[in-house]
Amino acid sequence: MSFKPVILIYDLDNKLVDEIAAEIGATGLYTSINTYNEANAMDVIRQYDRGFGFLTNKLSCVITGWNNYKKPRDQFVYRLRALERRSPLRTATPIILITEDHRLDLKRRALDPTDGAACAYLHPDSFRENLSDLLHRIVFQKGAAELNKQAREALAKEAQD
Repeated sequence: MSFKPVILIYDLDNKLVDEIAAEIGATGLYTSINTYNEANAMDVIRQYDRGFGFLTNKLSCVITGWNNYKKPRDQFVYRLRALERRSPLRTATPIILITEDHRLDLKRRALDPTDGAACAYLHPDSFRENLSDLLHRIVFQKGAAELNKQAREALAKEAQD
């Protein structure tokens, strides 16, 4: 019996979470866990922890966005990264951000390899074009670091223009 890779989806926009889950479900390759608030998303993170949080969790990827009601430093992405930094045996869970908030400072912080280390920064209107390819590269080709590098290069080019 083979298990499908698990993708955690969290956003305050319930419709967006459902659209992302439908897109992922259409591939037939992944299992998605839909969460609509941060408390439930953190519970899923804890449930999928290994070794009492000292080892990398069993989630293949997290797809999330920005919570406009919180300061940038208090976002879910950074809370997850703070948990992961507590143990030297734990590696960063790949993250894809799907959000309408495309402020340059937020993008830069999210893509910073020492801070957010997001693999991609997508818009809700156009994520369908890239999502299945991105997930395949992250989960099956272990390309999270390469995707982060490509996203940072694209951001640098965008900032110059």
